[in-house]
Amino acid sequence: MIAAFRNVGPELGGTALAALPCARSELADAVVAPLVNDVAAAERNLVLVLDDYHVVHAEAIHASVAFLLRCLPPRVQLAIATREDPPLPLARLRAAGDVTEIRAADLRFSRREAAVLLNDSLGLRLEPAAVERLRDRCEGWAAGLQLAALSLRNHEDAHAFVEAFAGDDRQIGDYLLEVLAQQPPELRDFLLQTSILERLSGSLCDAVTGRNDGAQQLEAVSRANLFLVALDTRREWYRYHQLFRDLLRRELARVAPDLAPKLHRRASAWHRTQRDADAAISHAVAAGDLEDAAELIAQYWDRLFQLGQMETILRWIRALGDEAARADARVCLVYAWCALFLGRHDEAEEWRLAASLAPAPQRLYSTMISIEANATALEASQAYMAGNVERALDASRRSVAAHPNDAHFTHWIAKLQLGHALYYAGALDDAADVIEETLPRLSPERWSVLVVIAYGCLAVIRATQGELEAAGRAAAEAERLVDELQFTEAPWAAQALVGRGKLLDVAGDLAAADTTLARAAVLARRGTRPLVQAHALILLPQIKRRRRDHAGARTAAREARKVLDGCPDSGMLAELLAKVERSLALAPEPSAGEAGGEDELSKRELAVLRLLASPLSQREIGSELFASLNTAKGHVRSVFRKLGVSSRRAAVARGRELGLI
Repeated sequence: MIAAFRNVGPELGGTALAALPCARSELADAVVAPLVNDVAAAERNLVLVLDDYHVVHAEAIHASVAFLLRCLPPRVQLAIATREDPPLPLARLRAAGDVTEIRAADLRFSRREAAVLLNDSLGLRLEPAAVERLRDRCEGWAAGLQLAALSLRNHEDAHAFVEAFAGDDRQIGDYLLEVLAQQPPELRDFLLQTSILERLSGSLCDAVTGRNDGAQQLEAVSRANLFLVALDTRREWYRYHQLFRDLLRRELARVAPDLAPKLHRRASAWHRTQRDADAAISHAVAAGDLEDAAELIAQYWDRLFQLGQMETILRWIRALGDEAARADARVCLVYAWCALFLGRHDEAEEWRLAASLAPAPQRLYSTMISIEANATALEASQAYMAGNVERALDASRRSVAAHPNDAHFTHWIAKLQLGHALYYAGALDDAADVIEETLPRLSPERWSVLVVIAYGCLAVIRATQGELEAAGRAAAEAERLVDELQFTEAPWAAQALVGRGKLLDVAGDLAAADTTLARAAVLARRGTRPLVQAHALILLPQIKRRRRDHAGARTAAREARKVLDGCPDSGMLAELLAKVERSLALAPEPSAGEAGGEDELSKRELAVLRLLASPLSQREIGSELFASLNTAKGHVRSVFRKLGVSSRRAAVARGRELGLI
C-alpha cells in the first residue's frame, strides 16, 4: 500500500515505510497513522485499489485497513475487490452512507454488453437470441462469455453450440480443454510447461522450457486472447488467468506426471540467478528439493531478517514441512531468531533446542561461525528480551567465548551483547568500556540496529555517571543514525530516547524529558524490550512530580512495576524502581532489620523534603503539615541527617538525585 502511494508521490509514506519492519502489533499506530497524515497533507485526489483482498487472512492487516477507513482523508477513495465480504466494519459504513457496494449481480453483463463483447469485440456475429441465451447460461459472467466465445469460433454450427452450452464449471473446464486442444502442438506444449509459473517473462519461460522463443510465444498467446494478463506497462511480465492456469496444471499432471518437478527445478535455478530468493525457494519446494530449499533459506534469510521480513522467512520454513525443517540446524536457528523478534518466546526456545538435536550442516554462511556459537548468541538475546539479566549476562559471556576470533564481526556482536547485559546488571564502568571498545569495529550501515542501541546505552551510562559531555556525544550520534536510517518509529530507537531523556532532565527541560521518555516506553513496548521500557517508566515519575503531575508519576511507577513483575531478573532496575515506589508511598517502608532501613525517610520526612523544594519557610512548612515550628525543624534535621547533607539546597539536590523529588 505504501509503495502504491509512493508511486504517485515519492514524498508519501517515508515515515510509514521506515516503521513497517518493526511495527508488529502496532501496525495501525506506527504505520497507517503517519501514512494517512502524509496523504492528507498532500491534498491530492487519489483512489487506492486493493485487489484480491480475499487472500488476506492476517488480523493485523484487517485491523490496519479498518483504521485506514476510519481516518481516510476526504480526497482519498478506497476500492476493495474481493470474492467474499472482508472482516471490516461494513455495517457502520453502510449506516453512515460511506460505502458503495458492487455485488456479483451488478457485475453481470446486460444483453447490450454481452452483444458488444461477443459481436463487436470478438466478431462472432451472433443473432440476438443466441447472445441472450449465452448470457443467460453464463448468468452474465464475463469470463464465462469469453470462454464460450473462444470455443464458438471453431464450431461451424453456432446454433447447436449455443443450445448445448451449459455454462457450469464442468462445461467451462471442458471448453477450456477444447480451446487448448485447438492450439498448435508447439504452443500447447509451451502453455503446459509454463503453467507451473505464477509470473511469466520471456527469459524465465526460456529457462523453464529449454527453448529460446519465450517472448514470441507469450506474444502469440496474448494475440490469441488465451487468458494472459499483462502485469506491467512494458508487457514484459504476465500471468495466466487463474481458471486457465489451474486447468493447464491439471492437464500437465495428466499427460506428463514426471515433468513438473523438473520444470520447477529449472525455474528455481533461474530465480536464483536473479537473486529472487522467495521464488527460488518456492519452486525448490514444489520440485521436492527440500534440502536445496533449506540451503537457500540458510543463505538468504539474513538479508530479509535485517529488513524485518520475519513472516516471509517463517513462511519459507513452514513450506519445508516440520520434518525437513528440524533436520537442518541452521533452519531451526533461523526460525528461532524470527520467532524471538516477533515476540514468540516459547517458539524461539523450542526451535533453539531443536537446533541442538539436528545434524550438523555441511555449510555455514557468514552470520554463523558455528551452530553452537549462534545458539549461544540467540540465548543471550532471548534472555535480554525476556528481561532476565542474570541469564543474559551468563549467555553473553559464553557467546564471547564461543566467538573468539576478533577479526570476525560476530566476535564484536557478542561483545555488544555483553555490554548491554553488564549495563543492566549495574556494572556501568565495565559496560561502557566494552561498548566503547566495540563500536569502532562494527559498520553502522550493516549493523545499524546494534550500533544505535549501543550508542543509546552509552549515553544513559555516561549521563548516570555525570559525564554529561560524553553522554551528549553518544546521544547525538545515536540520534544522527536514527534520523539517517529512518528509525524514528523503530523499537531500537528507545534506548537512544532514554539517554536523551536523562540529559533533558539534567538540563531542566522537564516537558521535553517527559515526552521523550514516554515515547521511549512506547517504542520499547512495541519491540518487546521490557528492560528498556521499564527503565524509561522508572525515570518518568521524578520528572512528573517536579511538573506537579503526581497522578502521572504514580501511573508511570505502577506501569513500571507491572513490566518488571514479568521479568525473571531485572538487574539494577529492581532497586531503582523500589526507590521510586518508596518516594511515592507505593511500597511499604522497609523494616528496621533491612540493610539501610534506618536511613530511609519516613512518609512524613518525604513530605517535608518535597516542601523544602518549594519557596515555603520552615514555619509555613509546619503549617502545611499541621505541625508546630519545632516539630517541623525536627523533621528537617532528621532529613538532613539521613541524606548526609547540611543545608536545604543540598537536601533538595540529594533528594532529586535519589528520585525522591
